[in-house]
Order: sequence, then structure tokens, then C-alpha cells
Amino acid sequence: MDFPGLRQRLMLAYLTVMAAIVSVSAISLYVFFNRSMREQLDQELIMLAKTAAPSLNIIQEKGMQDLDNELAWQELFSRKKQSLEWFGVNGQTIAKVGKFFPQAPFYEKLLDSFSNTNTLLFQNEDNIRSVTIAIYADEGKGNVLKLKGYIRASESTRDLDATLNQLRLGLWLGGGTAILLISISSVYLTHQAFKPTLRNFQQLKQFAADASHELGTPLTRISFAAEIMLNYPEQISQTSAQKKLQIINRSTEQMKHLLDDLLFLARTDDTYTLNHSEKSDIRIDQLLQQLAEPLRTVAPTKKIDFQFDLNCPLVVKGNASQLNRLFSNLLENAFKYTESGGTVNLSLQKSQKNAIILVRDTGIGIATEHLSSIFKRFWRDERVRKQKKEGSGLGLAISKNIVKKHQGKIKVESQIGLGTCFRVYLPLSKSETVTPLRRYG
Repeated sequence: MDFPGLRQRLMLAYLTVMAAIVSVSAISLYVFFNRSMREQLDQELIMLAKTAAPSLNIIQEKGMQDLDNELAWQELFSRKKQSLEWFGVNGQTIAKVGKFFPQAPFYEKLLDSFSNTNTLLFQNEDNIRSVTIAIYADEGKGNVLKLKGYIRASESTRDLDATLNQLRLGLWLGGGTAILLISISSVYLTHQAFKPTLRNFQQLKQFAADASHELGTPLTRISFAAEIMLNYPEQISQTSAQKKLQIINRSTEQMKHLLDDLLFLARTDDTYTLNHSEKSDIRIDQLLQQLAEPLRTVAPTKKIDFQFDLNCPLVVKGNASQLNRLFSNLLENAFKYTESGGTVNLSLQKSQKNAIILVRDTGIGIATEHLSSIFKRFWRDERVRKQKKEGSGLGLAISKNIVKKHQGKIKVESQIGLGTCFRVYLPLSKSETVTPLRRYG
């Protein structure tokens, strides 16, 4: 199990979620404050314009000199960066008070925007926000209102923009600090959370390796003693005793094989990678030839037609011992599950980047729904279990493990009663120097 990779993925997922939460919260907070402050500004401008509405008659009748008496509405904008403008019915400027005025003139087309007495016209220009309202007067002729002119209230938005800029900066700094602290805490918490799991896994892994090693020695001694007794049958008077010794010897060999498989899997889990000293350039056709030669002698005794086509000299980079084990497992399965009269075929092909090794048989086949399970440890087909064929269910798990360590791929095609085909893809080596093979087995 790749604990470092799992820990990094968990930490990355935690950081991603927390960063998303912090970002959404900061954006929501900024949008809320921005909208609230701008709505407050609009309400202040509307209030200022409506409060100054009665002054339009004063200016039209008495002029600007009487504006100083209207202290009630002037007090509303005296402390702020606000201004007021009065316009006649035709849009001409009558008077203005303040310092911040929109530069654009009050065009005729803006007058057409007022469809009723409650219409408000908002404008933005540079750093100035303004609202224009129409002023109507009751002429006493059947409740008919007559347009008297317009008032535009304006205010500088520089202070508001500065406040929002400070808020953005604060959210950026606060969010960045929060994510930094979350990152540090996530590293610490993830490390603490994985400590017990990693410790238990290491203990279990060490136990499997130690158990395999410790059990291997007595089993070797048992096997050695049984072989000696079988080699000197005159010392055993009863035939039944010899049969029992044969069973003991065969069972011991099975247990040794199982322990070897367990030890191999314990030492080459998902975190294991081949180092440079374990790899060399190998003529894969020669390695397969070494495996095929003895099987050509065994095949006739089982009445199996064994064919192989290895006339394709290819070089791959890997570990010769492990590759030997990989293809031994595949060929052993092919012979084990092929009945008399069947065929086993071993061939070697070349693609652009890979050496492709095919192991075909006309054996019992594998059901389609089981193809995804055949590489699991200790998995065996129920038909095989009922036939009581020897095996531990670790061979294909080991094969896939070896292929993975060599950056290759293994694929399988099978049909019940028609046979199985394994395809192994191993990357070709770019080197021309090949390490001589030694014989295995």
C-alpha cells in the first residue's frame, strides 16, 4: 500500500476543500459588504435629493441668495463629499452646490427616461455616483401634476472604493494566512492520523516477512529428512509408510512454495521499486527460450501440443529472476489448466515501444465476470477448487506485481471451454549492451 501517496492525496483533498470554503466565504463576505455599502450610498443620495426638492421653487422664484436659509437639507451633505444640482424643465442648469459634479451634461435623452413621478435615474461617472429625480407640482386642476424641473444629488465614491480595497486586501491576507495555517495543521494532523495505521501496517508486513523466513528453515529440514527416507526405502518396511512420507514431502514442497510467494509479495509491495542495481538489459527471447526447452520435453507426457515462436531478438530492461518467475507462473498455469489433447502456445512480438509476450492455451478458460478478480491474492475459480488442483492463488498476483515493477502491462482474454490468452507488454531497452543470462530452476 502506497501510504506516502495516500497521505499526500488526503492532505491535498483536505487543503482543496478548506481553500474552497475560505475562498467562497471571503467572496460572499466581500459581495455582501459591497452591495450593502453601495445600497446605503444610494439611499443617502435619494434622501438628499428628496430633502432638497422644496428648494427648487425657492431657486426658481427668489434665486440662489435664499438657499442659505435652507439649513435643514444643507446639513445632510455639509460633512460629506456630496453635491446638488438643480435643472429646469428643459434640462438647463439653474444652480449647483458642492464640489463633486458629473462631467457629462444633462442630455435631452435623459429627460425621456422619466416615465412617471417615482422614476429615479442613477449614473456612474469616474468616481462619482449620482441620482436624478423629477420634481412635480400640483396645479390644482383635477390632481394633475406638472413637471417643474430636476434635482441631481452626487457623491464621490473614492472613500467607498478605498474602504472596499482595504476590505479586499484584508480578505486576501486573512485568507492566505488561514490557508497557510490550515496547510501546516493538515500536514501535522494527517501525519498524526496515519501514525497508527502505518505502524500497524509495518508490523503486519514485518510479521509476514519474519514468519515466512522463520517457517522456511524447519520446512526445509522436514523436506530434507523426508527425501532421505524416500531415498532409502529399505529402511521402511511398510508401503503405507512410504506413501505417507510422499504426502508429507509433497505437502512440504507446497508450503515452501506458498511461503516463497508470501515472502516475495511482502518484499515487493506497492511501495517497492526496482533500483538501478537490480535492473539490467535482458534478451527476453533467450530468457523465454530457457523456459520453453524443458517444457517441450514435459508436454508429450501430458499429451499437450506445446508450440513456441521466439525468433524475435528483443532487449528489455529489468530483473531476470523476476521475469523468469513471471513467465514461469503463466506457463505453469497454461499447462495446469489445459487438458490432454490441448495446445499451449508461447510467442514473442514487437511493437513500437514494447516487447509483447503471448501465452495462449486451449484450457478450461475463465468466466468473463471473473476476469477482474484473477489477479487478486488467493483468488481461485470454484471449478478449480472442486477439481482440487494444486495451487495457492498467488501466482497471478505475483505476475501482475512483477509486470508493474517493470513499468509494463498485462492483459487477459478468456472464454469458458475455449482457453485463455495472457499478453504481457514490457518496455524495450535503448541499450545495446546485454547481460548474459544464467539458467534458473
